[in-house]
Amino acid sequence: MAKYSSKSIFSPLPVTTRGQNFHINTDPKNEKLLYCSGPAVIVRDLKNPRECYTYTEHSAAPTAACFAPSGYYICSGDMHGKVRVWDTTQETHIIKYEGQVLGGGIKDICWSPDSKRILVAGKGRDSRTHCFMWDSGTSCGSLHGHGKDVNAVAHSPARPFRAVTASEDFHCVFHTGVPYKYEKNILVHKNFVNSVRYSPTGASFCTVSSDKRALLHDGKTGELIGELKGEGGTAHNGGVMAVSYNQAGTQLMTASADKTVKLWDAETQQLVSTFTFGKEVEHQQLGGLWAGDYLLSVAMSGNINYLDPNSSTITRTLKGHQKSIETMEVSGNKIVTASFEGRTTYWDSESGDAEYFTGAGHKNKVIDMKISNDTLISADIEHKVLRTSLLSSVMGDDASTLPSAISHIAAHADTGLEVYTCEKEILLFKNGAQISSKPVSYEPRGCAIAPSGTVLVVGAKEPKLYIYDIEGDTIIQRQELDLTAPLTEISFSPDGAWLGAGSTGRNPLLLNVTNSYKPTIHCWSAQSKLVSCHFSPDSRYMALGGVDSNILVCDTTTPMDSPIKILRAHPLGCISRVRWLNNNTIVSTGSDMQVRQWTINA
Repeated sequence: MAKYSSKSIFSPLPVTTRGQNFHINTDPKNEKLLYCSGPAVIVRDLKNPRECYTYTEHSAAPTAACFAPSGYYICSGDMHGKVRVWDTTQETHIIKYEGQVLGGGIKDICWSPDSKRILVAGKGRDSRTHCFMWDSGTSCGSLHGHGKDVNAVAHSPARPFRAVTASEDFHCVFHTGVPYKYEKNILVHKNFVNSVRYSPTGASFCTVSSDKRALLHDGKTGELIGELKGEGGTAHNGGVMAVSYNQAGTQLMTASADKTVKLWDAETQQLVSTFTFGKEVEHQQLGGLWAGDYLLSVAMSGNINYLDPNSSTITRTLKGHQKSIETMEVSGNKIVTASFEGRTTYWDSESGDAEYFTGAGHKNKVIDMKISNDTLISADIEHKVLRTSLLSSVMGDDASTLPSAISHIAAHADTGLEVYTCEKEILLFKNGAQISSKPVSYEPRGCAIAPSGTVLVVGAKEPKLYIYDIEGDTIIQRQELDLTAPLTEISFSPDGAWLGAGSTGRNPLLLNVTNSYKPTIHCWSAQSKLVSCHFSPDSRYMALGGVDSNILVCDTTTPMDSPIKILRAHPLGCISRVRWLNNNTIVSTGSDMQVRQWTINA
């Protein structure tokens, strides 16, 4: 029997919120990038971001994560105030501790330098901070003094131990330890304090705020010792969202909602250089990190920028999705994806590098898309259809607006035909122009055009399949088949011998086209609704993905054999699309915002 293996994971971007800082972290060796995104904790290699792994064991969306100084463990917290401490050295990521530490979402986590204690900050009614022993959960003091959500917490890198918390009540609170206890309240900012970080030497810590200021404090006493000021008298012209020191502690970076990142000399407190991004809201910089030789910032768009401190240039940008991927197609070595908010992206299947389509693209959920020759045909929830050349990747020049909601698209490259299943209507286009419309008495769902270009099949909301002949600009019904469950996505095999489909029932559909669409008896079944179906280029295998997060790979030559089951292909999200990149590689996407590739070995 054929077997499968995971080939690659193309990670989602940080999920950001306007006006809120976003914390990213690194490991002690400055080799890994750590952040939370949707239902997963993401760990990526800084040198080669394609190399990554995900942690998906939280019962609620994780919101903060931090490596232990030893590098052996990660503590991650979620939106319900629960933390998990888990192993980084094993693929199974064995859990070492789990506990409820706050009454609301966790915003920031840090460890003591001896890897024994964990400090947590976030939301809650009674307590917004907590400190505990990493292995037992035993409290090791008290962090208190805030009346609103605590945005950040920082720990001194060496003895004497100190801890600082920063809050939306405009205060920072300075604590001594261990055990941790309140020392004093620092009220120097006039707006939300978004982040606080210690220098690697422990000599100072820096607080940054929505009042546009970045202030330096003595690391042992908490006394104010300086302020970073630009030409306007403040550090930035907008709220300062993040701060991070370099490894030597000689410089620090600040990221701001004014769409800039600035580097400062820690001793002279003078501006060294400025990185300026675009002018749109999505270019606001909400996070930043200095990880060894890597200087990073996180934009509101989720893009992770690699910055060169020597030349003040952006050397690399990691792109991807921040919301559920709704549909996907492949062309050559390119993977094209579109997400809930309309962001359309194309990926190199080998390198994992992603680029966005430009122009006046979709502004809302993309329902379906197909590739015909070198043209991407995509439709959104607002009934808008865009035809985009994959050579230029500029959307919006060729657009159509259909009269009603679209459920699926079918396209045929050789004839230039396009079919759109709408409410009580099937629309036929050729070369981008409508040539006919066929009213129907049912609600159309999935559709597909046979490789010959002369046959159209359409599924219905009720369990039926309709088969039509395409004659010129006319669609003529030929056959009607009763089914056991309504169909979802329908697909012809490339050789035209098979018609397959996912269904709302547990069993996929496989019809023998050469035998008058006679159903093929098989033993394939899923645990729930199957939403996507696609044949391998050699027409032998049919891949199906469903809401149970599993992928079925069915061999049409042995229908009574059990299928290959890729279990938990997208562990915390239903699968939206499966596509064959070639005869041995399946690409899958889902609500977890990830693009995954699987190798099938016959």
